[in-house]
Amino acid sequence: MKKIIGILIVAGIWLTDSHAQPKLAIENMEVNLGVLYGGATATGKIPIKNIGNQPLNIVRVQPTCGCTTVKQPKSELQTNESDVIEVAFNSTGLRGHVEKYVNIETNDPTSQYVAVKLFAEIKEDLTPITSSGSLWLGNIAMGKQAVQTIALKNTSGKQIVIRGIKTSSGFISGKADRTRVGPADTLQITVTVTAAKEGYSSDHLIIETDSKNQPAVELKVFFIGSKDN
Repeated sequence: MKKIIGILIVAGIWLTDSHAQPKLAIENMEVNLGVLYGGATATGKIPIKNIGNQPLNIVRVQPTCGCTTVKQPKSELQTNESDVIEVAFNSTGLRGHVEKYVNIETNDPTSQYVAVKLFAEIKEDLTPITSSGSLWLGNIAMGKQAVQTIALKNTSGKQIVIRGIKTSSGFISGKADRTRVGPADTLQITVTVTAAKEGYSSDHLIIETDSKNQPAVELKVFFIGSKDN
């Protein structure tokens, strides 16, 4: 009889332990950041809660893109304790419908890795004709220059004044073919790059405008500096 009781006690302890675990609950698996103009930053929140009966350890919260930053929550949540992961999304250089993710790693044995989707619609006043805000200039011999032009259409419905162009380095320059762009008109930007170092380079230029919606338009420039054969 004592032996049977001992077995039952051990079994009871085992059953109790098998059901003792943390459990991550997320209120929304998708965060709609709304409609943004290129260059604007949007913020959102991801509420989380431990609905288990053991402490929930937040091992890591990591966005999948450099355009998104997160404010880390508490590292441990007790039973029924809640917290919020705050996110900030920078739309600079992004266009159209954009989806990014925030990965959450915990000690929840049934859901150790969870991905929450962030999405937004990015609008522009000056829209690249090719639907790409990037220029690929290919291989450029060291010390040599490469020139390429990109066209942007004014889709704002209003006249836009070009106030200037800033660049990320002294080896890249941009020149606009006009300072005033009427509705539905096209702006031509001529980009000149000098290869100053070997290997892959990523630069950008910023078109400054008088638009309240989009006072800065970023264009990315990529190329490879190579030895002159």
